Amino acid sequence: MARSAVTVTKIDGYNSGNVITKDAIDLTNNHSIDVSGLSDERLQIYVEVTTAPVTVEFKAGDYEDGAIGDLSEALTPAGTYVYEIETSRFKDSDELVLIDASSTGSGAGTIYATAGVQAK
Repeated sequence: MARSAVTVTKIDGYNSGNVITKDAIDLTNNHSIDVSGLSDERLQIYVEVTTAPVTVEFKAGDYEDGAIGDLSEALTPAGTYVYEIETSRFKDSDELVLIDASSTGSGAGTIYATAGVQAK
């Protein structure tokens, strides 16, 4: 079954407003982020957990940096977790970053991503 796509909001520049689209955490199908159109190598991923604990696992990519392995973390409810990842570690050859989500209960929340201008 296809993974649920996470919407990436491109941040256009300084002093400009952007509407962020939040996607529901999908414990059944997991998630993917298409990074093919991003020239920036850093991606910010936000996970908001609202009920039971959720474990997220960023799957290692196909390239050399992927040898570092997966990144997994158990998240508690009522929190927003922010990850800034380098796509070179997590990107597959098909230009997707894969994220698995699991919960021992009825974990719920949202996941979304931003990419764009980086502060120097």
